[in-house]
Amino acid sequence: MSDDAKDRALVALACRVMAAAGLFDMHGHISLRDGDVAYINGRRSSRISVTAAQVAVVKVADGSVVSGEPPAETALHLGCYRARPEIRSVAHFHPLAATAFATVGKPLITAFNAGAPFGKAVPVYDDPDLVRNDSQGSAMARDLGKHRAVLLRGHGVAVVAEDVPSCVTLSLYLDPDRPLDPTLTPARAAGAVTRRWTLRALRGNPTPVRRSRVQAQVRALEQLDLAELAGRSTHPG
Repeated sequence: MSDDAKDRALVALACRVMAAAGLFDMHGHISLRDGDVAYINGRRSSRISVTAAQVAVVKVADGSVVSGEPPAETALHLGCYRARPEIRSVAHFHPLAATAFATVGKPLITAFNAGAPFGKAVPVYDDPDLVRNDSQGSAMARDLGKHRAVLLRGHGVAVVAEDVPSCVTLSLYLDPDRPLDPTLTPARAAGAVTRRWTLRALRGNPTPVRRSRVQAQVRALEQLDLAELAGRSTHPG
């Protein structure tokens, strides 16, 4: 499989996982930067069933379209990539609680362990317009600064990370609507959600080899869960 095909497949899978987890509905997009281009789920594709062929490709430098039909807010992604060379994945979606904070222009304050990767607070980009051009993308990236996420006034959040799996995981951490089990550490909670929804997302293409690999990964993660719980019972607190 070529690098282009792998990048397309990874973005499509991440989009389906985000949709199955409830982070994407008919809106939302996630991207991957690879060199001088960015891969992003196409604007007209279903988030829950997007395929690799429906992933668009744009140039990071000027936003010109290489293939496909990128979403209207592609400039949001490109602004992050231009400002932060270390960033290789960006997600934009509309979690209810974070959007409520964004609507009133208030930063999201870290109050639980799962918020630790975001620092003391998630800042606000205080412009209610959609991020559709380079100047808006640059302005949003300035408010993002060195943070891992930024609230967008009135319309959700942008999350950035060094790779696609980390971007999906951070997005799960940021969404407070996930059911919480008080016996779970943040890592286990995100892992449990990721495993459950990844398996559901893969049901649309259950080739024996692919399903076998995913099931093996799930079993390995479950063993880590059991080991962590055992450690916590041996070393309380």
